[in-house]
Amino acid sequence: MPLSLPQLTLALFENANSELADYVAGPNQLALDGLRRWLDGEGPWFLLLSGRYGTGKSHLIRAAVQALGEQKSRAIYVPLREVIEFGPAILDELESINFIAIDDIHLAAGNRCWEEALFNLFNRTEAAGASLLVSSRDGPLEFQFDLADLRSRLSSGLTYILFDLDDADKQQALQKRAANRGLSMPDNVARYLITRLRRDMHELTVIFERIDAASLSAGRELTVPFVREVLGGD
Repeated sequence: MPLSLPQLTLALFENANSELADYVAGPNQLALDGLRRWLDGEGPWFLLLSGRYGTGKSHLIRAAVQALGEQKSRAIYVPLREVIEFGPAILDELESINFIAIDDIHLAAGNRCWEEALFNLFNRTEAAGASLLVSSRDGPLEFQFDLADLRSRLSSGLTYILFDLDDADKQQALQKRAANRGLSMPDNVARYLITRLRRDMHELTVIFERIDAASLSAGRELTVPFVREVLGGD
């Protein structure tokens, strides 16, 4: 039996480490500031975060919902990548929740049932006085939705475009994540990961999780030889 949306949200957050305090903004400081205002109930009720894969959209949207939960606010996280197969009925009556966050909304493009359900949820959420946060790979000018009314609604709010971090910001992000796990990541290790692997932040984070697990299992400190050993052919 598939998980319900609340159960899936809880499962995804069980081992989550997405916190706003951990986010290295780099060129995305305006987006981070705007998101904090949205969390405080200031500014527009609807906020759109757009940017290509690996720019931190999911980190921010999950961190926002996590922060709302810590404040005891009623919030729901809808990871479209995980739930689209269950059908749009999972969106029914979500407007009764104060804060709604939909991740990867672009994945619904071309699916008429999902597009109509998202359009209706948008209208119901606005009418209910709730707040909506959406992430998308595409910005308003690149939307691929067939439903013109949905494109119009999603283009009506405040949009922040997220950009890739430079190498210095990536290094800071990796070292910050390591410190949160009680690990010391020397500069040369962070530089090795960034310059030798040339991954975006999403993939660097996945790689860090492998290194963190191996370090914990082996009781080893993070060094370039150890990291090279863990990654093997990578």
